[in-house]
Amino acid sequence: MSTKIRYCWKIMLCLASLSMERRVLLLLPRASAFSTGSSSFCGCSHPFRLQKQRPYSSTSQSWMAVVEDTLAEVKRKYEEALELYKSNKQSTPPNLDQMVEDLERESSDPVFWDAENKDRNAIVTAQISQYTRLQTRLKEWETWKGDAEVALDMIQDESLTGEEKESLMEELQSAVQQLLTENERYQLELLLSGPYDDQPCRLVLTAGAGGTEANDWVADLRRMYERHAERMGFSLVVEDSQPGDVVGYKSVEMMISGGPGHPYGWFKGEKGAHRLVRLSPFNANNKRQTTFAGVDVAPVLLDETSLQSIEIPDKDLEITTMRSGGAGGQNVNKVNSAVRI
Repeated sequence: MSTKIRYCWKIMLCLASLSMERRVLLLLPRASAFSTGSSSFCGCSHPFRLQKQRPYSSTSQSWMAVVEDTLAEVKRKYEEALELYKSNKQSTPPNLDQMVEDLERESSDPVFWDAENKDRNAIVTAQISQYTRLQTRLKEWETWKGDAEVALDMIQDESLTGEEKESLMEELQSAVQQLLTENERYQLELLLSGPYDDQPCRLVLTAGAGGTEANDWVADLRRMYERHAERMGFSLVVEDSQPGDVVGYKSVEMMISGGPGHPYGWFKGEKGAHRLVRLSPFNANNKRQTTFAGVDVAPVLLDETSLQSIEIPDKDLEITTMRSGGAGGQNVNKVNSAVRI
């Protein structure tokens, strides 16, 4: 390869590695100076050099346009979050602080913790936890709302530098996003208004058809529910489990409580049969296998007085009668001596 072609190839590689804003001007001398020992390989009065091109005049204008678009989007999200905040705040009890004080005063009474008040203890403790969490959420909403308002006012100041505006923009986006996300979640929790949605719940996982594969499927479901409950902030306790013959579990019983509230409301949709189709690692022929596991979800009633109003229709009752067997008189052969409901 000649010297001229080699240097031209280096110039092309250099140009390809530069961005558009740092494109350079090539000042090439005359081609007659391609001689051995010449400081300029192109024969012109100036040696070969790379000179940065002056950036485009529209660069700052385009950057300001991006900032304005981002600010407009953040303002739109802030208005949406503010509307949700006002709506959610109206749905909270107006005398929340007084309610918490009354419950704490009741729980501070030494007689309150006696054995005969066991049912009332569970109810009051659950209410204190629920209302305290709501107080904490309201304080967080107020904090994020205040941070967003301050950042939004300060970012309008034209005397700020670009780095200061960028820092304020990050703070504004963070506060608005947290305020919007938490209020959207609270809106979803308002839909969990069933009679037992705010109660703790018990999950029972049972292996179905599939043998060892079903036991492994129950172990996977247990791990998924544990991680899901931990991510949402719930407290999950495994109360009972029966291990499988090889791997996994034949059955698992778990209790879910605490957290952001409404445990049964969040988990009641998991009730039913869960199916898994995969190439089973426990099949010697590596065939596709279908496995089932049953999930039962039931609320744990803290106030058992609500059970007194439950009415069971006679048609839902299964009544079986039995008689004594063996030799005996008419009383043994004709009179039912046992009844099972």
